Amino acid sequence: MFHTLLSALCKHRNVEEAEELIHLNKSFFPLETEGFNIVLNGWCNIIGDLMEAKRVWREMSKSCVTPDATSYTHMISCFSKAGNLFDSLRLYDEMKKRGWVPGLVVYNSLIYVLVRENCVKEAINIFDKIREAKLEPSVASYNSLIYPLCEAHRLEEAYHALNGMRETGLIPTIGTYHAFMEVENMDGILKLIGSMKEVECGPNPDTFLLIFRKLFGLGEPGIVLKMWKEMGKYGVIPDASHYNVLIHGLLSHSWHNNARFFLNEMKSKGLLGDPKIVKMLKESTAKNQRDRKGGYKKTHGHLLCKNSHVSGDRTKKKNAKVNSDLFTRKEINRAGHKKIGNSREQQKTSIHGNRECDLLN
Repeated sequence: MFHTLLSALCKHRNVEEAEELIHLNKSFFPLETEGFNIVLNGWCNIIGDLMEAKRVWREMSKSCVTPDATSYTHMISCFSKAGNLFDSLRLYDEMKKRGWVPGLVVYNSLIYVLVRENCVKEAINIFDKIREAKLEPSVASYNSLIYPLCEAHRLEEAYHALNGMRETGLIPTIGTYHAFMEVENMDGILKLIGSMKEVECGPNPDTFLLIFRKLFGLGEPGIVLKMWKEMGKYGVIPDASHYNVLIHGLLSHSWHNNARFFLNEMKSKGLLGDPKIVKMLKESTAKNQRDRKGGYKKTHGHLLCKNSHVSGDRTKKKNAKVNSDLFTRKEINRAGHKKIGNSREQQKTSIHGNRECDLLN
């Protein structure tokens, strides 16, 4: 009953509480290997915290609790996931020296860490060790080879391993295909979807989430919308997670109208949108409206400025014309006054001249 409680706590990621419970109840339930193994499994395989796993391993030694095959299996798995080849092999040798027989999980962990550390040939040799131990490589064994090869973009070797899996009669899992999709191009992804359909292994909702993220990362929102329509053909009904990934990707590529359309469609189906995405859409809409208003004001201001220049030019021309008219009139008046003055002088001269003639006479 006590171990069931510990397992339940660890299953729901409450590993720290499970560990505390072991120490608080050690007077009723003495510290032993099985309890520590449950906690080790929590830190190694559920949480994936190598530092905490190593701490628990040391506590086992301090508490005089001897690790068994399960303890070594958990620790080797944890070291493998962290890419620690040295400690994985060290514990593997220590395990065998203590008389514990490695199981398939241990061999799978060694395959994974060897490939990850670029020791592919040695990893393939582990398959021979598995058969020597009268075990058969499982799908997990081949996936342990395929996953790190795909992560390293060594697709040719990964497809060779996939063919080897099929030749032994093993059927690839959805995880196997997803590993290839993470690094394949669009053509490769479409072929993989076809292969999945042939062996009745998906695609499932997670497959399309992976594809959408991949295509948005490649800057292909248009192809994402095409794939959205294809989902129904594979019996996949989009849920809230699909809509959120789609809307976020469309907003990231400034496809605001499409994003707004799918958000409304999402709400009409009673699905809840991610508050962050809804906020992002509102902010982008408000920004677009501000940009439009700013563009209108800028254009309108330019027109006003242009009109004012035109009006100014017309005013200047009108004023120049008026000034010119005034100048002409002044000149005419001056000329007229001058002419009148001259005629008066001439009249005076002629009068004086006539008087002088009269006096002479």
